[in-house]
Amino acid sequence: MRWDSRATGLVLGLLAPLLGFAAYGGIYVTAIRPHHDFNWFVHDLFLGTAEFRPRIVSLSLIADAVLFFLFDRKDMHQAMRGVITAMLLYGIYIVIALADGLFS
Repeated sequence: MRWDSRATGLVLGLLAPLLGFAAYGGIYVTAIRPHHDFNWFVHDLFLGTAEFRPRIVSLSLIADAVLFFLFDRKDMHQAMRGVITAMLLYGIYIVIALADGLFS
């Protein structure tokens, strides 16, 4: 498998925000709201409150920025394009979710 491909960048770019979500959730329930647990963060805050979903997803995209610069450091330009594509897909979701919140 060739690692410097758009497909690799796209798949990793779609999966990296899951790690960003877990990292943000861990920080949130340990430093910001220590009386809650990660289960509360996922089910009540993220899934239960539509207002916070686009905000949490956009913060989770920081993991894609880290991945992008890692690929840049390794001169993997095609994989960088895949990560940008994944970020744009997440961006489309964020814009739709924000627009839905404005008009509902």
